[in-house]
Amino acid sequence: MSRRFFELILSIKRKCQCNEEQIQEQLGLTSAQLHGLIALDAGTEIGGCEFARRMGLSVSRGSRVLSSLTNAGYIAARVRADDRRAIQVALTDKGRRMKGRIADRMTDCESRICDRLDHSDLRQVRTALERLEAVL
Repeated sequence: MSRRFFELILSIKRKCQCNEEQIQEQLGLTSAQLHGLIALDAGTEIGGCEFARRMGLSVSRGSRVLSSLTNAGYIAARVRADDRRAIQVALTDKGRRMKGRIADRMTDCESRICDRLDHSDLRQVRTALERLEAVL
């Protein structure tokens, strides 16, 4: 009997989490720091509320992640001139370098997957994953 979709998704999730944990360990990052750095774009500045939205967090939880990233030197935060309660954040040079290292690890992981699939299968898997993401 074939497994339920939910079971397949859980299995894929576990395998991806193992890869994510390896990346975190290799780079010395917490899960929140890793996801926070992924949420930020190099060369752009965003507000704290936008950062929290990108991460799917409450503003208060997003603020704690921003504090962690600031304390580690990965981002710089400044108070907005038009609203002293709001902050703008951007990657520092250290943050951009770490984001590059994260991207390299993600590319390595992706390559391990893609190397095992032919072009047609890869296209089908991508299409299926995009559809699945859209319906969840």
